Amino acid sequence: MKEQLVQIIEESIPEAASNLEEWQCVLDGCNTIPSIFHLSSSVKYYVAYFSKNSAINLSIVLFNNNQAVGVMPLMIHLDEPNNWTLTSNGVEIIEPIFIKNLARKVKKRLELQIYNLIYKLSDRLNIRYCQFANMEYGQLSSWYLMWANKANDIFPTHHLLVDLSLPIEDIRLKLRKSFKPLVNKSLKKWIISSHNCISTDEFDKFRLLHKSVSGRSTRTLDSWKVQKDQINSAEATLITVTDNCGDLIGGGLFSYSSYQGMYCVGAYNRELFSSPIGHGVQWKAIELLKEKGCLWYEIGQKHLMIDKVPFTKKELSISNFKEGFATNVIARQHVIVNMQ
Repeated sequence: MKEQLVQIIEESIPEAASNLEEWQCVLDGCNTIPSIFHLSSSVKYYVAYFSKNSAINLSIVLFNNNQAVGVMPLMIHLDEPNNWTLTSNGVEIIEPIFIKNLARKVKKRLELQIYNLIYKLSDRLNIRYCQFANMEYGQLSSWYLMWANKANDIFPTHHLLVDLSLPIEDIRLKLRKSFKPLVNKSLKKWIISSHNCISTDEFDKFRLLHKSVSGRSTRTLDSWKVQKDQINSAEATLITVTDNCGDLIGGGLFSYSSYQGMYCVGAYNRELFSSPIGHGVQWKAIELLKEKGCLWYEIGQKHLMIDKVPFTKKELSISNFKEGFATNVIARQHVIVNMQ
């Protein structure tokens, strides 16, 4: 299957490469700020996450005159009815990004080639619909607008952000009023540590806490391994909370690019829910991501009654908690396109 799909890619975009060796070079010199989903390790994570669903990484580096000028995160996996889904992150396809000063006509040509490639892959895999998202915070990309012209449906989701360009004192002032003493209590009561390099044994303590809290293994070991590798490759950090006896009682994992941080997964001892554990983790993450030079920290989604995708009471509760740290709420646009 993969060989056939790679052949379609090579025929559609002759100068594209799937070995991804030049991926980071493009991100280091791109014209827009890369999101977490543009990291090659993020695609590896989602492929590992959906490995039991026959996931295949189809991401490509785009070339012009033998120079790497763009990247396009792509993958496929089988959904629950056993139909193929084409995405960048298991849900939607995001925009390609390109290096600075790339001629507009070259960018337009490459975007059109990817556009045609997505139709060809969809035809080969009998994919009926694809969902596209605009990842830029400030404006709609030309890529998004190209698909919006073909859309069968357009809808927003709303996301909670912390503006890390603000002075840390101003961010603290914008915390929900009731959160300020809880952050202070959390920082004083628990030992909160950040891990920018981690051993397998240390990481497994967090993974096993997540399993214990969830009551089961929620995803593959390979997906956890990718996240551990992200920490040791300076693309993620783990913030842990221990008590005075040294026992792990909570933690959160945060991915980051040069521009953006994102809350990925957390686990907290349910017996201590009345104690402010997560408050200290979130504040520590804000401080750490700001120190690393990130401009935005995306905490999570803000759920509203108008949301297209239904949410649970638990998800609403988590959203309400995260909102207590946010300085901004943005709308992200999504389009659904009939590919047949």
